[in-house]
Amino acid sequence: MNSQYLFVYGTLKSDAINVHAKQFHAQAQLIGAAMWQGCLYLVTNYPAAVASSNPQDRVMGELWKLNDSELVLKALDEYEECAPGSPLPHEYERLIQPIEINGQVIQAWIYVYLLSTAELVKIDSGLFINQNQKLLRRSVQ
Repeated sequence: MNSQYLFVYGTLKSDAINVHAKQFHAQAQLIGAAMWQGCLYLVTNYPAAVASSNPQDRVMGELWKLNDSELVLKALDEYEECAPGSPLPHEYERLIQPIEINGQVIQAWIYVYLLSTAELVKIDSGLFINQNQKLLRRSVQ
């Protein structure tokens, strides 16, 4: 199975200001806000999403359409450190999952966290706010 779509929920969202996000945004089109059935945790300054069978659990993010999925995903696998040459154990695995957007379900790639979440803080809202956005909001107020 393959997909030309990617669901992002953290440091690659449209509000991210890092170099990897900017490179990704130049190679994809934002479709819009979307959701995935899962739980979101804070690792350090980035989030981790894991699957959940509880329909109440939602990860809030964005759906993007990739211009050249093979090329973009290869670069993002390296960024997420789950490429074939990345050190083990991998933190993430790229999977195709059902993503909800505007009442529809689209099969899209998502980076799912593989390590234990036992010591991580759960983000109950399911929405990760980039640290740069927090700083920008504070400076505007």
